[in-house]
Amino acid sequence: MLRILSTIFILTFIIFGCQGRENSVKYTAVMAVGNYVAGVWDTKNPRAAINQAQKLLKAISTREMTGTKVVQRNTMEIELKPADRKPLASVSLANMLPKSDQVKGWKRAKEIEIYTEQNLIQFMHDETEVYQAYNFVELALAEYSNPKLGSKPLLRVEIHDMGAPENAFGIYSFTRNPQDDFEIIGSETAVTILTLNTWKGQYFIHIRLYEFSDDIKEGAQNIVQYIKNQIIGTTRPPAILKLLPRDHLVRNSERYFKNHIILNKIHFIADENILMLNESTIGVAAEYLYENPEDTLSVFLIEYTTPKDAIVAYNSYKAHLLAKSHHTITTKKLGSQSIVVQIPVDSP
Repeated sequence: MLRILSTIFILTFIIFGCQGRENSVKYTAVMAVGNYVAGVWDTKNPRAAINQAQKLLKAISTREMTGTKVVQRNTMEIELKPADRKPLASVSLANMLPKSDQVKGWKRAKEIEIYTEQNLIQFMHDETEVYQAYNFVELALAEYSNPKLGSKPLLRVEIHDMGAPENAFGIYSFTRNPQDDFEIIGSETAVTILTLNTWKGQYFIHIRLYEFSDDIKEGAQNIVQYIKNQIIGTTRPPAILKLLPRDHLVRNSERYFKNHIILNKIHFIADENILMLNESTIGVAAEYLYENPEDTLSVFLIEYTTPKDAIVAYNSYKAHLLAKSHHTITTKKLGSQSIVVQIPVDSP
């Protein structure tokens, strides 16, 4: 009997051990098509990786065939003429911040602070790298109090000039979270119990509540609306987002990037710029959630200036993956310039 029990225990250990190893891998699918490198990260199901990559392939191929490519170096949905690249506001950054009582009941608590790329680290500290990766230009901030709610400052209001609408959307997309509440205050605004984040034109707006109450939140909302009224500019996200498949997309999980520093914060590839990102490339990543948790995954899509640039970047990423001796899966469903790789979970 003891021998039988020992045998059962050993078999059970082997079975569950094998299951654990099977579940300790995820799949990455990468392909090059036209001007794009695209693919899937972080799914435990290779079929899901291939199926989702096929949807991306279809969306890209349709855009390539119709000739409606995303405009390079200006990724908004409207093509701006050189004259339109001037600042998208008729007032200076500091003057967008309301003076005392321009928003009823709220008074500016102290002088406006201005930060540029040279001294941003004094205010942002560890976040400086992220803002600079989105081409930060200037920040104006002020604190506000409401005499009816007490004498101390209750709100800190920041307006960031990011130089271009796509950069403003980029930092907004990076800072928001799908679990946030989303309200329309002139346009979409991500709201948590102590923050409001939004953007318009080339400006990213961040408000910090030092404490929460309905009156303080209402004040923050009114200030957001006041600032947006000063800005002439788009609230349309970059057109590349339209290429993302909509089925099972986690709303507001889309993150826009142009820099490998930001890409690595979204999904770590390597310290080196393996995907050859630069000021001429644009990228987006998003999360997808299915009923079966095994099929949960991330999608990425990067547009390059030319198909040649896309192939070079694809081959660089492919070589990086194969150098780690990961197991690969052969599939013809994604074309000749594609690879599906099985990656251990604890491997970068």
